[in-house]
Amino acid sequence: MRWVLMALRNLTRNRRRTLISLLVVATGAVALLLTSGFVVFNFRGLETALVHGGLGHLEVAAKSSAGPGQMDRPVTDALTDWRALRSRLEALPDVSAVGANVHLMGMASTPAGKSASFVGVGVEPDREGAMGFNTRLRAGEPLPQALPAEGDDVAILAQGLAATLGAKTGDVVTLLALTPDGSLNALDVRVAGIFTSGVQDLDTRFVKLHLASAQRLLQTESVSDLLVMLRDEVPLERGQGAVEHLVAGHAPPLAVVDWRARAPFYDQVRNLYRGIFWFLGTVILVLVVLSASNTLLMAVLERTRELGTLRAIGTSRPQLAAIVLLEALWLGVLGGALGCLLGWLATLGINAMHLQMPPPPGAVDPIDVELALVPAAFAATVALMLVVLTVAATIPIARATRLRVAEALTHV
Repeated sequence: MRWVLMALRNLTRNRRRTLISLLVVATGAVALLLTSGFVVFNFRGLETALVHGGLGHLEVAAKSSAGPGQMDRPVTDALTDWRALRSRLEALPDVSAVGANVHLMGMASTPAGKSASFVGVGVEPDREGAMGFNTRLRAGEPLPQALPAEGDDVAILAQGLAATLGAKTGDVVTLLALTPDGSLNALDVRVAGIFTSGVQDLDTRFVKLHLASAQRLLQTESVSDLLVMLRDEVPLERGQGAVEHLVAGHAPPLAVVDWRARAPFYDQVRNLYRGIFWFLGTVILVLVVLSASNTLLMAVLERTRELGTLRAIGTSRPQLAAIVLLEALWLGVLGGALGCLLGWLATLGINAMHLQMPPPPGAVDPIDVELALVPAAFAATVALMLVVLTVAATIPIARATRLRVAEALTHV
């Protein structure tokens, strides 16, 4: 304890230099906290957007169409006993809701003669609501939850496709698609609303319609897949294991695919952000090391005679090294704590400003600039600053322990 207090008193000898060093350490801690908060918020936001944007946590589909790298779910590999399978899935304690989808593609045309290719999905609006799926409408109304009667089918068009077709809410669009047996079928649908998927390329082709309407267009009672939403706080691995155990032995074989496998770009975005974070973090930590090392080295040089006197009265080299190291650790603790306080205040201030960034390439909506408050990040920042200041103390420690007593006592 005596050595610890001595190291703290030594820092107060040159308050200006110590204050500058503390501010450098605190600034480095603030930069790390703000960057990590931004990265974590974007990870969480992207996960929520994908899961609640239509992927769900898990997908149950025919194994023949859900292999590695396969993203299409052709109707020829459809689920015929999906109602019974869905009832069994919803009985699992980890599952909150299960919805059926029909994937389709074809041509969309208007009475005015405009046409465009489309990719579509037939959904159950009531199930989507229970699963927390979001539809970002730009005009009109969402799909009605009630089953559409024959001849009263409706759809919502992505805004890019609507612009291509020149369609607006209330207009009639004809959808043309191949049925599982290879024949061509058409279905007239009324445009109930215009929405965006959030991705520009997808908005030029995407259509959503009621599951019953999609089955009517494809002339089938089957579905392409089942989407499973897990309950809150249920780990993905545990939920996936429970679903896989339930569908094991099903004929034909089924595959359970998690949302990350269906959205491979999520990991690409994570790796990009991590690379940026580590690059910026390395630059920040190098600057902190250089600044703190300079402060400690100057302190050692100014106290050469004092350190020589300590050596003369019997202080060992390890004890001198401990004094310098403790001074560095004090800088790390105090600077890290100050940085955490400033980082917390800066995070609250930035979140209160409700800033936005322009949409990234390929996206439609701007990005909210918000920072996540992660308690573990604050503790990790202080611990990291202790490690950084330990590294910064290596050169000053080497200088102090190599002092010759006679030379140190005559140092001016």
